[in-house]
Amino acid sequence: MHGKRNGLLDQLQAGVADDTTPLSSLLQKCILLGGQAGSEKMRDWAVQELNGYDSLNDLPDYRKVAATVMIQFTNLGGYNPMTRRLRIDAEIPAQLRHLAEWETAQLPGGVGELEAMATREELHLSTPWDGWLIDLLSNYIDEYSRISAIYWDVSPVVLRGVLVRIRTALAQLVAELIALTPPDQSIPNQAAADAAIQFVVTGKRATINLTTQHAEGGSTNTVTTAGAGGTAIGSQSAGDNATVVGSQAVHGDHNTVAGRDTAGETEPATKGGWWTRLRKRGVLVALATIVAGIMAVLTWLGLTPPSPNGKPPSTPPTATSSPAPASTAASRTGP
Repeated sequence: MHGKRNGLLDQLQAGVADDTTPLSSLLQKCILLGGQAGSEKMRDWAVQELNGYDSLNDLPDYRKVAATVMIQFTNLGGYNPMTRRLRIDAEIPAQLRHLAEWETAQLPGGVGELEAMATREELHLSTPWDGWLIDLLSNYIDEYSRISAIYWDVSPVVLRGVLVRIRTALAQLVAELIALTPPDQSIPNQAAADAAIQFVVTGKRATINLTTQHAEGGSTNTVTTAGAGGTAIGSQSAGDNATVVGSQAVHGDHNTVAGRDTAGETEPATKGGWWTRLRKRGVLVALATIVAGIMAVLTWLGLTPPSPNGKPPSTPPTATSSPAPASTAASRTGP
């Protein structure tokens, strides 16, 4: 059915279809397949699902669930706890309500941690803002009470649902890889793996088309065509804003190519003599350049150009010793 395909991709397909296969085992195989395909995105996704997400900014939507924010009060000694729901609209100042998704719990823990949490009877999950919120709300309670905790109340059933969504995301990944990998190829290429991860995490599908070409000697060539913003590797053609590597033809603007390629025609370099180049710089600039050149030649030959009024320029006076006035000379002559 799959020709030469017989490897991790087929093992993942069989494991996803078997509900008894542990999710952690499937993710570990996903890391190995990402390494074979050269896809750093696939490896990173599987590692984060196993070990947990360090940044909440990288958290996929399927790890965000509806939750109730609970607030717990005790007396000053820490006894007689009372718990109630935090009224966001009434108890959070209006200027602070946009700072967080208050009733959306984020689950960054690894798959093993989520599986353990799903077996509990109730779940109290810490929030990223409970510290400063306790300090803020403490100003509004009576002097005989204190806030001991603020947390998300999440049902374990919701956690089990998150695990199902992670397994579903893995199934989508495998399905995408199978669709983008030729039947006689056991390992998906990097472009297909990256596109599959993009679809699983963001829900946005990249345009990647695979075409098998038959060559002499019974061999086949796989041509990858990437749409705008896509990535293609091998012998292919690419659309606008695409990146291609190998022997290919590129059409459109903002493409990146490496290897032997054929790009659209470019405007030939402008050729012409010195007068053509001067004309492009403007009439006044050209005339000023010519006059400056003539003046330089005349100066070099020792010739002085006529002044604008037609008279030769006056020679500046030189410093000479003037004869003494007659009266002075006579006074020095004796009788």
